[in-house]
Amino acid sequence: MVISLLLMLITSANAQDFQTMEQGETAKFNGVLLTPDAVATVISTHQADLSLCKEVSKHDIEKLTINKDTEISKLKFQLKTCQENKEEIISIKDKELDKAYELLKKQNKNMTPLWLGIGFVSGIATSLTTIYIYEQTTQ
Repeated sequence: MVISLLLMLITSANAQDFQTMEQGETAKFNGVLLTPDAVATVISTHQADLSLCKEVSKHDIEKLTINKDTEISKLKFQLKTCQENKEEIISIKDKELDKAYELLKKQNKNMTPLWLGIGFVSGIATSLTTIYIYEQTTQ
């Protein structure tokens, strides 16, 4: 298993970043020496951290998506409710305006011919009364 991990590391890493050594051999470079088990531990820990980070990010994205979808649904419902209320208010106001127009039509009948007739009749009556009184006083 260690050998397979080591071969995997050799094939995936650059030659400058990774070099195997035998015991007692002097290092030809400056740096940190790790055993194959330590390298495997570092790689697996890194991969586990990376997987955990990806899952946490995926979970956070899903949570945000659900929260925003819920917020959008709530806002759509509020908009629909406001529109229905507005339409209901407009409908009620239209009914009130129709009633007011009907009352106005009933009150605003054209009374001009009636007043002309009453004025003409009262003028004739006044003239006849004046003539009658004048003739009665001159006799």
